[in-house]
Amino acid sequence: MWCYRKALRTCWEEHKINEGVLQAAHVTERLLDQLIKRKLHYAGQVIRGSSGHLLHLALEGRIKGRRGRGRPKRSWTDDIKQWTHYRTYGEIKWKADSREELGVMVVNLRTEEGT
Repeated sequence: MWCYRKALRTCWEEHKINEGVLQAAHVTERLLDQLIKRKLHYAGQVIRGSSGHLLHLALEGRIKGRRGRGRPKRSWTDDIKQWTHYRTYGEIKWKADSREELGVMVVNLRTEEGT
């Protein structure tokens, strides 16, 4: 957003909302949506087991040890469950076994912004 504002010479004192800046810059696809799609594709590869055993263990949170105090960190599975609106990791794993169904999940992604 900062780069778009600089390119459009928008001063922060104008208090323009991000959506207005994106419309003025004629941006149709947001960077966040691209990152989410790539992360989901990579998670699908890891779930199918094509990326190695250690990555699979890390994705499922089965690494031994204890975390520090405080709020639990956000995990990959939490993000994927939120974006795909599946309730359990088992459902996601079952869908990701098929590349076609993973592709359908990526197409039907829903982020919090509604895109």
